[in-house]
Amino acid sequence: MADKAIQKLIPSRAAAKKLFQNQKRNCFTDVSSNSVSAVRLIANAVADRTDNAPSAASVSVPKTIDDLPGPSGYPVVGTAPEYFRKANRGQMHEVQRRFHEKYGKMFKEKLGPVTNVSIADPNIVEELVRKEGVYPFRPPYDSWILYKKIRNQKAGIMSSVGPEWHKLRQSLAKYTLRPKTVAEYTDVMNDVADIFVNRLRFLREKDGDVENLHSELQKWALECVAGVILEEKLGCLENEIEPRVADFIKAVGNMFLTGHQLMVFADVHKKFNTKPWRTHVEAWDTIYSFATELFEKKIDEIQNGHVEKDAVAGFLRHMIAHTKLDMDEVYVNTTELLLSGVDTSSHALCFAMYNLAKNPNAQARLQHEVDTICKGNTCTSANLQNMPFLKAVVKESLRMYPVIPINARVMQEDTVLNGYVIPKNTCVLLNGYTMGYNEKYFPDPESFKPERWLRSSGDEKHPFAMLPFGFGSRMCVGRRIAEQELFLTLTKMTQSFWMEATGDIETTLRTVITPKERSSVHQNLTSSNTSSQRFQFLGPRGRAMITCVLERLF
Repeated sequence: MADKAIQKLIPSRAAAKKLFQNQKRNCFTDVSSNSVSAVRLIANAVADRTDNAPSAASVSVPKTIDDLPGPSGYPVVGTAPEYFRKANRGQMHEVQRRFHEKYGKMFKEKLGPVTNVSIADPNIVEELVRKEGVYPFRPPYDSWILYKKIRNQKAGIMSSVGPEWHKLRQSLAKYTLRPKTVAEYTDVMNDVADIFVNRLRFLREKDGDVENLHSELQKWALECVAGVILEEKLGCLENEIEPRVADFIKAVGNMFLTGHQLMVFADVHKKFNTKPWRTHVEAWDTIYSFATELFEKKIDEIQNGHVEKDAVAGFLRHMIAHTKLDMDEVYVNTTELLLSGVDTSSHALCFAMYNLAKNPNAQARLQHEVDTICKGNTCTSANLQNMPFLKAVVKESLRMYPVIPINARVMQEDTVLNGYVIPKNTCVLLNGYTMGYNEKYFPDPESFKPERWLRSSGDEKHPFAMLPFGFGSRMCVGRRIAEQELFLTLTKMTQSFWMEATGDIETTLRTVITPKERSSVHQNLTSSNTSSQRFQFLGPRGRAMITCVLERLF
């Protein structure tokens, strides 16, 4: 019976040929066999259902990717012009959000040579990640791969895929994701938080303002991650910093910016040596030059016994002593860990500070929790276990401003998602930003409400509606480091200042979500101090982001 039902439901030879052609047009790379396997997948699904169904007429056959709605786009370039229009530059997360509003929770679009499928529904996200194999394929930027080829470099944790990625992941995760190991860096991170707060005070007394908050936050982030990886103080928050440090920070920003610009047609940019490509290569060269200099210096200290016996071992020492990575792999992976901790953590802290400044009730509640648990002392790892509202603040801020607003997967085999057969090698975008602003999953999504994440709220959330650090084996390898940095520094800021704000932050996307240069935001940091001195944290191009009036005293 099943065989007869299948014969009726499988397309005719002419229809199958048309299906093959359609699938070929929609696949990511070589798809000569994809359409055949897609039809087999449909046939198998029909067979399974027909065996248990009263009649073939009641069987629902999976649809193909061609049946998905989505924007039509233009020949060759697809929807790429939509993202590069002046009003939409740096707004891919918002463009995707608008597409979902128009086409639903799942749509397809041709973006340059690639046909992507975008999803913004936690049930479909869960369906996808539950079906992933041992090596989930999160595609790195083509520009990263091209750079490594021209420099003959190995891929690192950010840029590798398949078994190579899995080997690196296993080597790093045993240290970066182990809570006990990360807790050992509490003192390092608290020291940097103290320096950061004192830096703000110094700039107020010296200049009356902070010319570039964005820069100060990046320096804070680099100082933190260097302490964890290298056990080094780079002096990022000193009055005068080494030009090489400033060049490295700038290069990280340029690399992420141009990487996003080169997301489509990277090979064409390389062939014609365009300005974005040249800037991209120069940025990577600067990053590796500076990182290699730091690593060689540290390795020399280790080999000559110049490391303090009681010092907490940094991740570089862990990798050398306890993994099977060769030195080229150690260099590449420590470099990628070092650079990935700069823009991500700095922007996450900026948005958390902004959200607290805009929401005084939440800030007062956090202040009360910090005062109650820490009692005016430096926060410890044990204290953090008893500070649920602090963690809720960070989680809610990441919902509204996820560092990586759009994640991605490339299908390793033909896969049925939400009733559609998605061919092997298709790139699927996971729109966390869009889900984070969906009223269905987060009531009143435009409002900052940390309490929604507390157990006492009784508000059950879909576990896949918000995944700012990814999921499973593809979860961000630096997640626990980043979270602890944010927790400890927010605690120190809460102990030191009261924050107020007027104006709104606008965002732009340059791989990571970033405060837009032209945002107009003012924040006050006050306390019961009788002083009325003001100082400003100015963003790029002199845009005010924080105005500090008074310190908070204990």
